[in-house]
Parts: sequence; C-alpha cells; structure tokens
Amino acid sequence: METKPSAEDPTPVPPVERRTAERRSARRSTQAVLRQIVERLADGIVVVSADGRIRFANPAAERLFGRPARELVGQEFGFPLTSAESTEIEIVRRGADVVQAELRLVDAVWEDEPAMLVSLRDVTDRRQAQERQRLLEGERHARAEAEAANQAKSEFLAVMSHELRTPLNAVLGYAELLDLGVVGTLTPEQRQQIGRITASGRHLLGLVNEILDLAKVEAGRMSVERLPTSVSEVVEAAIVLSQPQAEARGLTLAAPAEVSRALQFIGDHDRVLQILANLLSNAVKFTEPGGEITIEVDQRVEALDGGHVHGDGPWVLIRVRDSGIGIDPKHLETIFSPFVQAEAGHTRRSDGTGLGLTISRRLARLMRGDVTVESTPREGSVFTLWLPATTGEAEQSADAAGTAAPAARTRGLADIGDSLMHEMETILDAFVAQLRHEPLMPAAPTLRYSQLVDHTGAMLADIAAALITLDESRGAPSALLLDSADIQRFVADRHGLQRARLGWTVEALAREAEILRVEIERSVRRCFSDPKFATPVDEALGVIRRYIEQGLETSRRALDRARHRGRRRED
Repeated sequence: METKPSAEDPTPVPPVERRTAERRSARRSTQAVLRQIVERLADGIVVVSADGRIRFANPAAERLFGRPARELVGQEFGFPLTSAESTEIEIVRRGADVVQAELRLVDAVWEDEPAMLVSLRDVTDRRQAQERQRLLEGERHARAEAEAANQAKSEFLAVMSHELRTPLNAVLGYAELLDLGVVGTLTPEQRQQIGRITASGRHLLGLVNEILDLAKVEAGRMSVERLPTSVSEVVEAAIVLSQPQAEARGLTLAAPAEVSRALQFIGDHDRVLQILANLLSNAVKFTEPGGEITIEVDQRVEALDGGHVHGDGPWVLIRVRDSGIGIDPKHLETIFSPFVQAEAGHTRRSDGTGLGLTISRRLARLMRGDVTVESTPREGSVFTLWLPATTGEAEQSADAAGTAAPAARTRGLADIGDSLMHEMETILDAFVAQLRHEPLMPAAPTLRYSQLVDHTGAMLADIAAALITLDESRGAPSALLLDSADIQRFVADRHGLQRARLGWTVEALAREAEILRVEIERSVRRCFSDPKFATPVDEALGVIRRYIEQGLETSRRALDRARHRGRRRED
C-alpha cells in the first residue's frame, strides 16, 4: 500500500525509516526521563562504557568523588567491573579524605552503545558505626574479663583469709610462749630477738588483715550489722587503742567534749571502731612530734554535697582533726583508692599498704554513711566519718522511715518497681543459678528450685511494691510503707528459719543477700540504661540495698535463734 504525500510535505517517507525515527524519538524521550530520575537519586550513578571510561555521572556521584561531572566524564573509572555481587570500594577524594561505597553493576545501553550502569552507595557512616560498635563490644568484653578476673581474685583472697591468718597467728602464739618462758628462762638478747619476731609478725598480720578486708568488701563477702550503738562508747574505745601510739610520737590526743550517752548511730560497733582506729593511726603517722590530734562529735540534719550517704538525716559526725603535714588538694580523692596515699613518700614513711582509707570509706558506705576529708597542706587534715543517727523514736520506725526520700528523688521509682515485677522470673532464675555454684552453699546443687527461692520472690515483690508506693506518696512515710516493713520482717524471719533448716551459715546467708542485690541491680541497670533515668535508678538502688540489708538482719536473727534452739535440744 502506497503512502500518499501530504500537501504540506510533498516528499514521501518510507515506512521503515519512519518507524526507525519513531523508535529513536521514543528512546530519546525514555532516556531523558531516565536521566531525570537518575539525577535525583540519592545513590551515585555512573555509566561506564565498554572501554572502561565514564560517560555519565549524576550529582550524587559528583559528591561521592568530590569532583564535578565534567571532570569525571572521559576519565577511567578505575574500579573492577567484573563481580556480579555487591562489593565495597574506597574512593579517595580531593583533600585525601576517604569514602567507603557499596558498588553494584547492571548491564545497560547508553546512547545506543553497550555500557555498564554502576550504582554507588555511601556506606561510610554505617561502616564507622559498625567499627565503633565493634570497638565498644571489644572494650566491654575486655572490661568484663578484667572485672571477672578482679572478682575472682577478691573471692580467692576472701576464701583464703583463714589459711593466711592461721600460720601467722601460730607464729605470734609461739613467740609469746617463748617470751613467757614456758621452755626456760630467756637471756636479754633472746628476749630482744623474740620481741622483734613478735613486732614483725603483728605488723605483717595487720597488712594481711587490710588486704583481706578489702578483698572481702570487693567480693561482696563483708557483712556489717545495723544496730543502735552508743557514739561515746566507740569513741572512747578508739582513744584507748590509739593513745599509746600518740604518746610514743609525743602527740596530744584530745578527747571530745562530753558526749551524751543517748547519742547513737545505726551501724556496726566493731567496724566503726576499725574505721576510727584507721583514721587516728593515719593522723599519728603524719603529724610531727609536738602536734595535736582532736576527736570531735557533732550532729547534722542534712548531708554535705558530694557525700555518698544514703537516705535522710539526722547524721552523727565523728571528726578526726590533726595538725599534721596536710594533703595537696589534687590528692584528696585519690587517697581513697587502693594502695594509694597522698604522696609516694608517705607510703614509705608510714610503711603501710595504703589500704586503710579505702577500707574505711567502703565500710562506712556499707553502713549507709561515708568518710570525707578536708585538708590544707602544712596545716593539717580533718577526716569526717558520717553515720546514720538514731533516737528512741527514730529507732522504732527506722525500717519504714529509712526508705522515705524527697519527692524530687522518688519520681520514676514506680516505673522501676513495675519493671521488677515483670522481670521477677528472670531475676530469680539468675539468683538460683548463682546459688547452685556458690562454695558457701555446697548443698545447693541438690536442692529443688522452690527450696532455693523460698521467700525470695515475696521479698522481691515487696521491694517492687515499696518503690511504687514511694513514688506515689512522693517519698513521704505512709501506712503502706509501715505495712511493707512489717511484711518484710515477717517474710525475712521465715526465710531465716527455712535457711537454718537447710544448714545455711550466717556467711552463706549474707552471701545469698549480696547475690540477690547484684541480680536486682543488674536488672534495673539493664532496663533503665538511658542517662535520663540516672536519678531514679540511684535512688531505687539505695532503697533496694536498704531493704535487703534490713531483711538480712532479720533473717540472721531468725537463723541464730533456730540454731540456738537446736543446740539446747541437743544438750
């Protein structure tokens, strides 16, 4: 069929040529649309011809290479185009900075010629984030291993305390027997040598005791009592212990003005005496002959900023003030670190381990108190022991009032309480798993799950309920908290009796309480890791610690009561 020429175009167009022209026009339109799409893509797109040269680069590719398209077109692409899978390449841009890109290939036709369509996606941020995550995981793993090794060391030393002390005590015992003349009269020279053995042995025993005490604290094996104790009695005992040291160095040790016999702190008499003995010993060591050491007793309603005391006041303050060499301000915090004293020379001069202050602060914090320091070089230092104070009325309501906190600090505790309710099964599973591997509880692997959990679930539920109540009551003591304290005492008492039937020791009971505290704390920190929860988390952990300590004390009394009854029946 022939095509009739139109009036406007008298020249006829052959059908084949017309169709070819139409296809070209359609292809150009399609390519124009594709070019517009490609230019708007976030990924870099580069068209590479068969000879490996760049024919086209979109704006995203310009940004990747750091060069305009007019400079890229005609240049060799420079990267392999053989892999069918995506690969990663590094693009070195002007200025020597490197971009990591993910490369993908697609066969294409560009301007009627075979070509390769190269997709380039910038993965620099992703790879850097992955590398940061890898490094972070590595740091966490290394930190966990270091903490585990440190914990193993502390637990080993804590368990070895008996084995280390026994031979030292034997050496001292035999030296004292020789000094008493049980094997015959000693010459003056022999008595002098025995005296040196005894002095060296006592010094070594003191160093071993310090190291073992620190190990027990770090391993969670150090338990402290929380009982009303007379301030005047413990201060007088500390003075009696330290007076000979002070007199030997020509120092004046001044007792505080008359302290009311009614003034009491809640804590452990022996541990407080140990702290004061450490503070007085340091004062004696670092005060020149002719100087003065003074003990002062005071009370405060509120704690000072920067302290780590738990709960509200009032507080008993026992200060040890000396006129010694003082401490440089930059060393005021490091002196509480293990094996550190204010100056390296001080350690040599005092011939000590540098553990006394570390142990003192940690013991004080176990009793919800703290040890703080103020000092001026060449003028002297003041170390202050903070302890929770009590009166007859406060003692009766200590369990309930001890959990009250200002409203601003209790906001958010309800969320943590709800979380503990939901996480209870996980916490108890971890708790039981720890008990089954605990050396202090050799029978645990043979006991049923229910026997090991016993009343722990009820205690945990009570703690969670207390957190919720504290939040809802804005930290004010309430009837619900008083009821909670009563419930806690009842449950803890029954728990102690059950543990006595299982043959638990006091040490095993304390270790069990510490394991529970650690597992609860781990759950809280895992569920509320965001920094915005820092305040409620700290407050919640304080409440949890107090509840567990109070429960432990009640359980311990019940266990002692049961064991005493058992001995009476045997008699």
